[in-house]
Amino acid sequence: MRILHLHWSLATGGTETMLADIVNEQCKEHQVSIVVVNDCIDEMIRQRISPQVRISCMKRKLASKNPLPLLKLNWELWKSRADVIHVHSNLLIRFIRTSIPMVRTIHSTLCSPLEYSRYKKLCSISESVKEFTASQGFPNSIVVYNGIHTDQIIPRTKPLTTEGIRQIICVGRLEKVKGQQLLVEAVRILVNERGVKNFHLTLIGDGSMRSVIEDALRVNGLIDFVTLLGTKPRSYFYPRLKDYDLFVMPSLSEGFGLTLAEACAAKIPVMTCDLDGPMEVIGNGRYGASFETGNAVSLADALELFLATAPDVEQVEAAYRFAKENFDVKKTAQKYLAIYEEVVKSRRTRTVS
Repeated sequence: MRILHLHWSLATGGTETMLADIVNEQCKEHQVSIVVVNDCIDEMIRQRISPQVRISCMKRKLASKNPLPLLKLNWELWKSRADVIHVHSNLLIRFIRTSIPMVRTIHSTLCSPLEYSRYKKLCSISESVKEFTASQGFPNSIVVYNGIHTDQIIPRTKPLTTEGIRQIICVGRLEKVKGQQLLVEAVRILVNERGVKNFHLTLIGDGSMRSVIEDALRVNGLIDFVTLLGTKPRSYFYPRLKDYDLFVMPSLSEGFGLTLAEACAAKIPVMTCDLDGPMEVIGNGRYGASFETGNAVSLADALELFLATAPDVEQVEAAYRFAKENFDVKKTAQKYLAIYEEVVKSRRTRTVS
């Protein structure tokens, strides 16, 4: 099967990470290509994609009104002779003129439904996204969880403990929507208002909020409690997740939560905002702790309770099993392949008749 994945960019982010993992699985048995519309390809992402996958960039400048890259896009799609196009970006289809059947993955509850009727199949990355998509008038989307390489994550083997300085980690782009500024505010509350100091927070990631976070740490005297490591490849933090005592996801908007699933697979306790997508990753509270989204006091309360309580070993083990059973990228890739095959078979049946 010839599969073409279409996306705005290959920047560092959850969607792009998932795309790289999926194409690497699919190209083992199929002819796979990626077409990137904008002139935005992160070398860290590109290097992770198998050389068997052909990558074409239309080199459109961000927000450009130049029609040439979009004309080039349609030529590229025609030339590909793909059996199916998998679209990962909002508002792309308005520029496409093709008879090739298209499948769309909906990655969040922020997506517009205006184009959904043009796709042969809609996929939602979680039950919560599926429910929201149904409320927009499209009840038949198929849930396909984002996948992680559970076999590459080294699970924790040493006992969880409350002794010493507890090591807390948060992995994600330093953008407002990811909520690290909220996490830093919770740290301020713990240290400066409540005198809780038996922890250290490590932030992995970079972005537009970095200077804001650095200023907050300096002004509030928190330099000794928080370390910013910047962007790190997965090969860096996959073997190191197990060395932390808690993973925190403070996002203000999130359709799923790849890094949350990764932490579960590393057998460390997890804590997340109470958005539907991340809560689904932890079995709606069965496999981890939660706090009120956007509420720094609620997050500080949850952190303080964690720091004062013995770890729930049974919960951590259950989270590990749940992640292995539900969020392995091999299962994600295979589920998409089954959807493509159904779409292609349906097209061929109509052509014959």
